[in-house]
Amino acid sequence: MTLTPLVAIHMSAALGALALGPVALWARQGRVQRPRLHRAFGYAWVTLMLATALSAIFIRDFSLPNWGGYTPIHLLVPVTLLGLLGAFVNLARHDVAGHAALMRRLYFLACVGAGVFTLLPGRYLGGLLWGGAAAALSSSHPDLSGDVPMLLQLVTHHPGAIAGILKNTPLYVWGILAGLLVLGATQVRDRSASLLRVSAMPLAMTAFSAWGLASAFGGSPLWAPVLALWLGTAAAVLAATAWGRANATYDAAARRYALPGSWAPLALIVGIFLTKYAVGVELALQPGQIAQPGFALPVAALYGVFSGLFVGRAARLWRLAWRPAARPLPRAA
Repeated sequence: MTLTPLVAIHMSAALGALALGPVALWARQGRVQRPRLHRAFGYAWVTLMLATALSAIFIRDFSLPNWGGYTPIHLLVPVTLLGLLGAFVNLARHDVAGHAALMRRLYFLACVGAGVFTLLPGRYLGGLLWGGAAAALSSSHPDLSGDVPMLLQLVTHHPGAIAGILKNTPLYVWGILAGLLVLGATQVRDRSASLLRVSAMPLAMTAFSAWGLASAFGGSPLWAPVLALWLGTAAAVLAATAWGRANATYDAAARRYALPGSWAPLALIVGIFLTKYAVGVELALQPGQIAQPGFALPVAALYGVFSGLFVGRAARLWRLAWRPAARPLPRAA
């Protein structure tokens, strides 16, 4: 994707929304409320999100899986517009809690979640990141061999190059990581959640895993075995984890879960991010790895483990909601 004026407007609005969102959310957190700051940054964030969504309608991408130039990420356009509408409807009804919850979800889904997709090597920002790293490393370390993963060589022979990659990583990448860390941190404390809420993140992260796999290896001659290994690994891990005991309770009348805090979702989120980061760097440095079974198949298996764990944990909670209510025993005659 090239940097046309429309793409520049879209990218600038998206990065601005990514930066302003935490300020708007923070202004309404804690005991000290800052309503003026919240309104100012909130309206600015909504304006930037509208600009991002509306400009995306006119941006086509034929380099990724698409239908008429519209890729799966374009589904965030109606999600964003409907989400903003719903948030203001809640505000008009004086449902402040509903407004705040919807805005938080919209930020993490449409800003942070969509931002992660920009790290793909085929995207404009992803191309700047991975292409710049590849050029710098190729010129500074001509002794690197293509026979083994280059990241492994850098760690063992040129550890200083890793610091260079991290130093030259654009700030927005760390912003995305920070947003994902915040999302994972919300799972650490005890909380109450609906069925939709406990299902959204596992399904979204599984979809991101599948997208990452397809974007990296969709054009590889190994695509069929890569896809089969991902599905098989995910199914095996799902089967191994789904039938365990759920460490939660479900109130059928209120249709809500009481969930204890856990560090596991945060660890899985970080794992998927690091996998995407490492795979993108490796393929930028050595594009030929896309056809190497020793690289492609372990990556597929790793993505499968993450997907299986996410869905397996969610399946335990789904079983609580689907379990039939206990019937009273018949009275003795």
